[in-house]
This record gives sequence, structure tokens and C-alpha cells, in this order.
Amino acid sequence: MVALAVVAFVLIHRIGQRGGGTLMLRRRFGPEYDRAVEQSGDRRTAELKLAEIARRRDEFHIRPLEDRERADYVARWDALQTQFVDDPAEATRQADLLIADVMRSRGYPEVGFDERVELISADRPEFAGSYREAQAGASSQVNDRGTEKLRSSFVHYRDLFAWLVDDSAHAKPRRAKAQDSDRTAAMSGSDRRRA
Repeated sequence: MVALAVVAFVLIHRIGQRGGGTLMLRRRFGPEYDRAVEQSGDRRTAELKLAEIARRRDEFHIRPLEDRERADYVARWDALQTQFVDDPAEATRQADLLIADVMRSRGYPEVGFDERVELISADRPEFAGSYREAQAGASSQVNDRGTEKLRSSFVHYRDLFAWLVDDSAHAKPRRAKAQDSDRTAAMSGSDRRRA
């Protein structure tokens, strides 16, 4: 653990010497930078952690999907959207597993949820928070309120999925959270099938 802290400290020190440091980490991690500072209660500790996440992520070769892989994953996602109407809890659980499968195929390591979020935050920080929300909502009980949480989770998973399967790897989030909530609340039964 001490060695890890020393490596992260050296990395931050080198970045700082090149004119990066805080600014570079803020740019790379966006809202995740502020979240890390808030959680740790200390900017320096947060920066050490984020520098370590960046170092870990940069060790991996993340590749675009081949056309066949992409088509297979999109077909699986389409099936989950159809399944959501009859079994929202299972479809949402399967959506999380599909996200992990796509990440593995692209070259991310096979790790637990928290580490997946960290690695995503180093690539596309705008998806990290919604991925956490998706995971939290996916554990909702199936009732009227739970179904709405599951629907919201499924939409968050869908946006992350769309970025992961996008060949250019430059997809933008589709819409703001409030717009998603409004759209989801207004969906008719047939529209929900396409969630």
C-alpha cells in the first residue's frame, strides 16, 4: 500500500512539473474529480487516488469492437429491451452483465463493479455517475416505484452501452438526466419496449 502511494505521488509530482497536476486530473476526470475530493475530504489524497486510477487504466489497450461483435452485442441489447416489458428486474440485471461483457471484449480487465466505474471514469467520466445510479436502481424492489427506478437504471445502462459499442468511442451522452426522466415518465407501453 505504501509503495502504491509512493508511485502515485511520483506520478502526480511529474505531472505537476510538466504543468499538469490538478488541471490535468480535473480535465481527465471531470465531475469525478470533485466527487473524489469530496469523498476523501482532502484534495491531495483524492489526486493520488485519481492518478493511480489513470495509471491503471492507461496500462490497458482498449480496442473498438469488430463489426460482428458489435452486431452480436446490439442484438443482445435489443432482446433485453424486449424482455424489460415482461421482466424489468431480470432485464436490468442482464444489462449490467452485458456491460461487463462488452468491457471485457474491448480490453478492460475482468474486475468488480467499483473498479469498472473507476476505469470508465478515466475514459468517460460523464458516464461514471450514471453507471453508479444504474447499479443502485437495479437493486430496487419490483413495485410501482421500483419499476420506475429499474426503467431509469435501464436507460443509464443503455447510454453506457451505446458508448461502449460505438466504433468511434467518441459518443456523447444522449441527454441530460432530467430529460431522460421526463421521457421515461411519458412513455406509453409500446415505447417502453424500446427503452
